[in-house]
Amino acid sequence: MTGLPACLKSGNQEKSGLCWRSVTSHRRITMVEQNLRELLLPVLDLDSVDEIGPDSSLVSDLGADSIDFVEIVYLVEKNFGVVLKTSQIIVAGTDPDDLFADERLTVAGAALITKNLKAETGRYREGMTRVELFRVLTVRDLARVIELKMAEKA
Repeated sequence: MTGLPACLKSGNQEKSGLCWRSVTSHRRITMVEQNLRELLLPVLDLDSVDEIGPDSSLVSDLGADSIDFVEIVYLVEKNFGVVLKTSQIIVAGTDPDDLFADERLTVAGAALITKNLKAETGRYREGMTRVELFRVLTVRDLARVIELKMAEKA
C-alpha cells in the first residue's frame, strides 16, 4: 500500500466530507474504500484489488472468516487510526441494544443500519442475526463504518 492521502492522515476532511477518487465516469469511490481494498489483499490471499469489488460480501463472496476479521480490525486501526471492535462493525457505530431484540435485528435497527451504511434497502432485514449481518456486510459497508469512525474523531 502506498499510504493514506494527506487528508486521511491528518484527520482533516475535504469540503465534501470525504476524500474522493474517480474510478469510472459513472461511479466514485472514497479513498477509504480504495485503501481498504488494498489492505484486504493479503488478509484474503488475493492478488489484485480487481478481485475485491466494493459490493462484494466479505464473508459470502470473499471468504473472510473470524480470524480474518481480527486481522482486518487490526489493520484498520493501524492504517486509518480508528479503533473498531469486531462486534461494532455490523452495528455501524450504533449501540447494539438499539438494534436488536432477542438477538434479532429489529425493524428500526435494520432501517438505522441501512441509513448509516447508505446500503440498498432490503439487504439488512428485520429478524437477521449478527452472523447473518456479517454474511451480507460488503467492502463498501466496512469502508463506510471506517468513515463514520473517522468523522467521530474529527
